[in-house]
Amino acid sequence: MTPYNKPLPQIDPRQARFWQGLRERQIWLPTCANCAKVRFPATRFCGHCWSDESHWQRVPGGATLQAYATFHKAYWAGFAADVPYRVIQVRLDAGVSLFSNLVGPWPPALAQGARLKPFFDDVTPEVTLLKFCVDEANP
Repeated sequence: MTPYNKPLPQIDPRQARFWQGLRERQIWLPTCANCAKVRFPATRFCGHCWSDESHWQRVPGGATLQAYATFHKAYWAGFAADVPYRVIQVRLDAGVSLFSNLVGPWPPALAQGARLKPFFDDVTPEVTLLKFCVDEANP
């Protein structure tokens, strides 16, 4: 494995199940035990009903492209070779939004609402990042 020079997540105990799931090629998210709302990142209280009771639930990885931004400056040295690069915002089918990257070349016709599928990128022996690629089976 080549050295990974980009910033890595700081994995705290509250988020550990999410990161462990990615290593297992699964997406696990905290779900409110009171109202069943899925949330991300993991927080002590549900943002919908304020319950402090939750459990982890495996969710499907399908997602929809909500937005993207193209970065023309490397804010961290590890991104210098990637400039310009895009950061995407996706909404998982489970209902939460997150920021990530698209794997592979950027399709010319990619637009908001495009269907994406998960790609699990092992960037170090300990860390797998959740990225996405175009879901050709569900355009």
